[in-house]
Amino acid sequence: MGGGKRTWLLAAVLASLALWYWSLVGDGGIDRTLLQGDAELVQTYLLDTRSMSFAEDGALAEVMEAERIEHFARENVSELEQPRFYSHDGNNRTWSARSEQGRLEHPGGLLILRRDVVLSNDQSGGTLQAEAMTLNLRLRTARSQVAVTAQLGGNILRADGMFTDLANETILLQPNVEGIYVPTGS
Repeated sequence: MGGGKRTWLLAAVLASLALWYWSLVGDGGIDRTLLQGDAELVQTYLLDTRSMSFAEDGALAEVMEAERIEHFARENVSELEQPRFYSHDGNNRTWSARSEQGRLEHPGGLLILRRDVVLSNDQSGGTLQAEAMTLNLRLRTARSQVAVTAQLGGNILRADGMFTDLANETILLQPNVEGIYVPTGS
């Protein structure tokens, strides 16, 4: 074996050992996302939060809760973990919404809920369940463009989308609505 081949082999072994060592100890704690120019940093973290909004007459209008909130100032949005939202109309008529993840777009007043979304009419006990739903907090509406299951008592309706007016307590399911009606009494 010539001297040039030994030197090359020794250099390859040393380079392999250096790479192996580097993979074990890491890169000195440098967060690679900080090196990306377009990545926005979180401005504020909040844990186990609750905020309340009131109407002009002092009546409770909304309650927003989340296990964790990350606010991004540049986009003026907040990413939410386990968000819960309660809408009150001042006449003891409330709607509740919860999901695993959410995004609050502050300028437009849009609350985008994802993963195991449940919207409930607290007086009737009826629920709307979907994998994604958008609540317009200013207009007090909810919309889903994915499969939705509406349930009240034993009655179940399924549709490929829905629109709900929270203020007027109306629900429009469409398209492709299918239902199971369970008669009560005899």
